[in-house]
Amino acid sequence: MTSNTLNTPPQPARPDLAHPRIPRPDRAKVVTIALTAVACVGLYYLLPASIDELQRRMACIFVMAAVFWAREVLPLFATSLMVIGMMILALATTGGMALTLPGISAVPEGTDIDAKDFLAAFGSNIIILFMGGFLLSRALTKHQIDRAIAAKVLRPFTKSPLLMIYGVLAICAFFSMWMSNTATAAMMIAIIRPILAQLPADDKYHRGVVLAVPFGANVGGVGTPIGTPPNAVAFAAINAAQPGAVSFLDWMMIGIPLVMLLLAGVGLLLYFTHKPEAGLKLPDITGPKKISWYGYLTISILLAAVGLWLTGQLHGIGAGTVALLAAGALTALNVLDKQDVDSIDWNILILMWGGLAMGVGIAQSGLTDLIAAADLAQLPGGLVVLAAVIIFASIGLSTFMSNTATANLIVPIVMAFALAANDRVQLAVLCALGCSFAMAMPVSTPPNAIAFATGEVKASSLLKLGGLVSIFAGLVLLVGYQLVLPVVLG
Repeated sequence: MTSNTLNTPPQPARPDLAHPRIPRPDRAKVVTIALTAVACVGLYYLLPASIDELQRRMACIFVMAAVFWAREVLPLFATSLMVIGMMILALATTGGMALTLPGISAVPEGTDIDAKDFLAAFGSNIIILFMGGFLLSRALTKHQIDRAIAAKVLRPFTKSPLLMIYGVLAICAFFSMWMSNTATAAMMIAIIRPILAQLPADDKYHRGVVLAVPFGANVGGVGTPIGTPPNAVAFAAINAAQPGAVSFLDWMMIGIPLVMLLLAGVGLLLYFTHKPEAGLKLPDITGPKKISWYGYLTISILLAAVGLWLTGQLHGIGAGTVALLAAGALTALNVLDKQDVDSIDWNILILMWGGLAMGVGIAQSGLTDLIAAADLAQLPGGLVVLAAVIIFASIGLSTFMSNTATANLIVPIVMAFALAANDRVQLAVLCALGCSFAMAMPVSTPPNAIAFATGEVKASSLLKLGGLVSIFAGLVLLVGYQLVLPVVLG
């Protein structure tokens, strides 16, 4: 018997395989890239003659990064990689092409920029700290520790609708201090979904409980340096300029009272704008019945790490080193495997790297000297007005673009201001905190997007209530700038 395969005539090659279809470029993004290129060229030639070549190049790179991050012309991490590469080529006199490109014939006096300075930012203390935080977060999620603890802790709050809202806010805030606020929001939505399914379909209390998830996760992240990437960006920039200026415990002394105050106000706002039907009874909450041995091991490693972070001033071990030891323990003890390590948000670390490297470029190119030339202390209203501008600019920009990208842009500028060292530190902290309080749009933060995706939350609700929370948080920050920060960081 002959094989059917031998008698089958040859098939023509599939055109879609021979010539794979390449996606057409987004016209709006192409226009944005072209306009940005024109703007950078124009800026290069329009800057005053007193500005030297390296400063011109860095100014153009900064403008390009700002537009690309704001418009997301490229993936955010891709812009970071491109910016780092461009700074090495355009600014590095050692390991780059700063002297090869036209405009500089010799190394400027007192300026010798090494490409290693930009690359070293990826191995900085704060990148390692955040990497360790991501791995701890992954371990909590993998072994369902977060769900088990959250479900058990939330169960007593089902006694009343107001307590329920406060329970969701508090638990989301607590977990967001130590793990990704995205993972926190996803976890809590999964836990409260069975409750929502048993509530009356026409009861707007649904929406209030769902809104408590992103608001709690966003607010809680400000409580620790590893709670959100903007915190990490500011924490790194501050301690790079002034080692030891802000410790892990210092940040918590600022962040946690702020979290508690905001949660108290947000809980009342959500309850009174989403009052349940009279006599509403909430069903019980279920979660994982027990925690595995690996789960208890993860809890032990997390508690040890938190203890070392809080007592850093006693033993002198850096926060990044503690995170590295925790990451080593998680992987060495097989709590996390290769797939878990691969799955963490490396793109966020690369985005942070871009911001840290840009701070290096701004400082070493001498662009800080131009920023410092402005006598900001003489502004009408003094530093309070400057603080208000920084807070609400951070909130406003983060409403429409990545809050990490916003911190990457604003924090290096703040650290270059011609102000007393402690004033710069306080303003950089305000910038980071402000970046986390942009809650008015579904795209403002990942927790907002997760809540919006449930279908329970309307964009108009986020705009109205999230906007009120953002404004209230900004005003609280402004008061804290005058009353709390001088005490903690004084």
